Amino acid sequence: MMIPTQFKSISRSGREILRLRPAWLSYWGSILAAAGVIGLWVLKRPFFDALSDGVGLPQELAGLGLGLGLLPIFARVLYHRYTHAYEIEDRKKLRMVAGFVSRVKREFPLTDKVQTDMGQSIIGRVLNYGTLAFWTGDDRSRLQWKDAPDPDRIIAFLDQLKSGAFVSSSTGSATRSDQRASPSEAHSISVGIGAPTLKEAKSTNYTHFGTGANDKPLSEMVAKRIRTPLGNYIDNDDGTVTDETGGLMWQRAPWGMVWTGNGFVGDPIKLRWGDAVRLFGQGVDVGYRVGATMAYMGHEKRAASAFEHGYKEGKCLIRAGSYNDWRLPTAQELDRFSPYLHSNYSDQGRTGDGLSQDEQYDWRWHGPAGRAAFQRLYPELFSLKAHLWTATGLGSGLAWAYDGNLPVGDFKVSDERPVIFVRKLTGSEIRAAKTEDETLKLEQTT
Repeated sequence: MMIPTQFKSISRSGREILRLRPAWLSYWGSILAAAGVIGLWVLKRPFFDALSDGVGLPQELAGLGLGLGLLPIFARVLYHRYTHAYEIEDRKKLRMVAGFVSRVKREFPLTDKVQTDMGQSIIGRVLNYGTLAFWTGDDRSRLQWKDAPDPDRIIAFLDQLKSGAFVSSSTGSATRSDQRASPSEAHSISVGIGAPTLKEAKSTNYTHFGTGANDKPLSEMVAKRIRTPLGNYIDNDDGTVTDETGGLMWQRAPWGMVWTGNGFVGDPIKLRWGDAVRLFGQGVDVGYRVGATMAYMGHEKRAASAFEHGYKEGKCLIRAGSYNDWRLPTAQELDRFSPYLHSNYSDQGRTGDGLSQDEQYDWRWHGPAGRAAFQRLYPELFSLKAHLWTATGLGSGLAWAYDGNLPVGDFKVSDERPVIFVRKLTGSEIRAAKTEDETLKLEQTT
């Protein structure tokens, strides 16, 4: 879905906020007043020069009168514009916020019952701004966005949100979210229609896994539990995988690929580590001197890179699978992938790096059996053999990432690699996953 350029996308406590402010051109009266002050100063410049001489000031300070005349005009415009905000939260709630010290906030649920009225004066039509009024059928509640820029486009965008339609970023064609993608639609997505881009993420601070993706309706989705020696995983049938033991939910494929309702298509987006952590989140640095090994091995380095030890939220909001609190995983979190991704190393077993006998058994187990489970859970990653950035830096122009031999290796931050996203499950989500075990049709494998 294309977000109008008037909106600024921000993230607030895991929520997606689309923010809009009054149009600059709606302050045309203040612009005319400022022009009048400047014109008066130019025409009466001798008067201001004489006034400066009369009070004993240099003529160079005659412009002080111009500044004093313009200051209250500019101050009023800036104060009014930046103390009024119109917001859409998670595409489900409309909001108006006004004030600086004392504040007024009004919210309005965005449903298909909400009616929208638009009012434009003659000047408003010429300068393309107007007032939007939202109300329900009984007219008991009413919310106004005064002097909103390009109101026709905003109304069209809100109509798309209310209808649940998704709009292709290239063609503008709409499709319903309760339809499945045909093979031709899947191909069109794979070549870029509706796919996220690095430019979009940087400029709008918002990204997704396909604005043209057609998810299956909830009635057709069947979650499947996969049992492994490292714990239970759930294929949520929406492009995400839940790691019950680790309390994490993963995107099934790297960013850049598009979820069609049946799988992911397209190619991952490769980016430098600096862009990855700036956009999607950065953990603490873990250097070589942490632990007894140079490589990323042993429980010391894994513990040092834990999310809880310090994590800076990225600038880009990621919306996928009905959640928007996705982020770049730390090296400790991605380390749970390593037995699957690098089974040629895991087949040899691992000893002497702080692992218990049970943990060493788990490493040895992740040979042929590990590959089968990983292919079932993450088929796109399995076929891509992608090397992924972590959110964990190393220092001196290096960061931790996956390579083809070791679970995690150190690489130059200037390298371009794909990324995958993760989110922590809440307590209620973990309990819900366990209780659903009795109601969902589960596929159990050993």
